[in-house]
Amino acid sequence: MQKLFDVSVVKTLKDAIKRGKFTLEDLDQPPPGWTECVNNTKGNPAFPQGYQGVEYKNLARLKQPKPPQEKVEFTNPKDLPPDF
Repeated sequence: MQKLFDVSVVKTLKDAIKRGKFTLEDLDQPPPGWTECVNNTKGNPAFPQGYQGVEYKNLARLKQPKPPQEKVEFTNPKDLPPDF
């Protein structure tokens, strides 16, 4: 199972900060749509326990994760055709 946010997302955010599109502090505040979703669950009978989704984090502040290690599956000689 892959993570929802991989290395490329964090790299894209950090590149945009370097180009001046926004600041690191701008990303500390959750976006308005996320805040609205959380607020809509408060007091809503469809969500008796409130918002239980993913906690908001500034992904640009996270340490750079290691890139996934490539793995090669060894082919068992028994799996090859007999005349190979």
